[in-house]
Amino acid sequence: MALLSKDHRILEKGPMEFRPFGVNPDGTKIRDVSGISIRSIVDYLEDCIARKEGNGARAVEDLCRLLNERIRDPAYHVTPDFLKNAWNSYSYEFVSFMREFGIVLSGDPQFNFNAGKERNVSPLLQILGRPFTLSQIYNMWPSFGQKYAKDSVIFSVGAVTDRSAVLKLQFTARTHQQFGPYAKRCAELVCQSAKSGLAMVPEKVHGLPPATVKDLKCMAEGDPCCEWEFTWTPHSGRPIARLASGALPALAAFTYCRFFLPTLSLAESLGLSLLPALTVWAATSRFFRKKVARLEGLILEQDRAVDTRHEELREVYLEQAQISVELRQKVLQIEELNVGLEAKIYERTTELEQLNRELRAANDQLQELDRLKSAFVSIVSHELRTPMTSIKGYVENILDGLAGGLTEKQSYYLTRVKMNTERLTRMVNDLLDLSRIEDPEKRHDSLRPVPMSIRDLTAEVVESFQAMARQRSITVRADNPASLPFIQGDRDKLHRVLTNLIGNAIKFTSAGGAVLIETAAGSDGSVQVCITDTGCGIPSHEREKVFDKFFRGAAIPEEAPGAGLGLAITKSLVELHGGRIWLESTPGKGSRFFFSLPLTLPAKQPSR
Repeated sequence: MALLSKDHRILEKGPMEFRPFGVNPDGTKIRDVSGISIRSIVDYLEDCIARKEGNGARAVEDLCRLLNERIRDPAYHVTPDFLKNAWNSYSYEFVSFMREFGIVLSGDPQFNFNAGKERNVSPLLQILGRPFTLSQIYNMWPSFGQKYAKDSVIFSVGAVTDRSAVLKLQFTARTHQQFGPYAKRCAELVCQSAKSGLAMVPEKVHGLPPATVKDLKCMAEGDPCCEWEFTWTPHSGRPIARLASGALPALAAFTYCRFFLPTLSLAESLGLSLLPALTVWAATSRFFRKKVARLEGLILEQDRAVDTRHEELREVYLEQAQISVELRQKVLQIEELNVGLEAKIYERTTELEQLNRELRAANDQLQELDRLKSAFVSIVSHELRTPMTSIKGYVENILDGLAGGLTEKQSYYLTRVKMNTERLTRMVNDLLDLSRIEDPEKRHDSLRPVPMSIRDLTAEVVESFQAMARQRSITVRADNPASLPFIQGDRDKLHRVLTNLIGNAIKFTSAGGAVLIETAAGSDGSVQVCITDTGCGIPSHEREKVFDKFFRGAAIPEEAPGAGLGLAITKSLVELHGGRIWLESTPGKGSRFFFSLPLTLPAKQPSR
């Protein structure tokens, strides 16, 4: 992969390609850069903007906004509090974007150099480093570096003296993959931050002037690593103290030799006086070396313990961060589903409202058509009934011989005319009754309710059909309990209901069959009547239509009497009493018609 020059920033690539934190798609945890390093950048940006404009918090919010615009998955969007959490860990790609945005928001091209200078030497390093010389601190750079960049950067140390140290930094292949063709620019930003922070170690730890830095190699210039030489002024206090501690015994020995051993020459006196000084200096040096070694061991041991605990806590935070991401992803999925559902519900509601409007309009039109039809049927029926009555009367007069004698053939034809006239008259009467029942303004006015016994009414209707049933060898029987309660109803209309149902049962039952009428008190405060026959039964596809006007089943011969209005009238009369009617049927075995009636009539509903 060809690398672009360091003039090309990673911001040119658009959205981030890698997850900023949490867990990679392969299951490995993202821990390229510690949250401590990120917090130091955020804190410096906040302080920098606060000094210039007085509102540092706004700058951090802008930083989060810019970062979130480059993060593809909203579940990984960050907040100021999240960036300031030192326990988090991030990818190097995310950190590179953050460093570039720091330059943009601060307006300082040296933002990362200055941030490293101000913030990179952590308080922990300042405290732990005090017992050590600068040489020892720089020697421990790989150990400290791994705390802030886990397995994403290779740290190494070259030659170290009491005045200088050579340090190296190199990115792993995984980090190079995140940088892509912008590795030179990303390396330059990391290099600026790292070397400025390392140069401040003498000042931050021992109060000495900052170290000077010499660039030996730089990845931004195409080298395989970044290599720097740091030079500092050694701390002279400790050697002087050691020399001072040896000077007193030397002076005492020299004075003793000169006064109590006058025979010794000046050179011999100086030589003898150096022995205690060297002894004291050697003992002091050994003491300090042991003390430093002991402190170094103690600090390293404590550092390992802290580091172990730190890693445990960091693992917990990494898991929590991933759980938070997964929860946010689920919330986003639910929100997307809700948006889709709301859109579909709105669309469906709009469609239903339109359909309801169309249905209401169609229903109003149908009601108007039904009213006009009922009015037409009523008018036509009235107009037909009068001439039918006259025709029937004239035919009966002729048959009675009032117009003279008739031949056998004439009598036959006139009898047929009379029968069809009576049939047509019955149909006209049925139509008139049905139109009155269906008229919402007149239906309740047609009722003449009285207290009555459904048991007595059933027995009366059954008795009226016995002669017809005996002629056809059909048994008609009623089973009515004596404890049946009285109901309030129109006796004539309920008589017609029973007459229609029992008449149909006899009509469609073959010779030798039986018809049973049963009455019982319902558990819901009603009276229920059941008419059972052993007739031909009704096919399942016709059961929902038997109560429709003018419906005649396919098994009914065309010459059979009736216009298909009887059951429609029956249903209307039952419902007029506040009851309901239904049926059960098995083709070839018979049918059972049920209807139930409340003990009292329902309140009259206002017409609409």
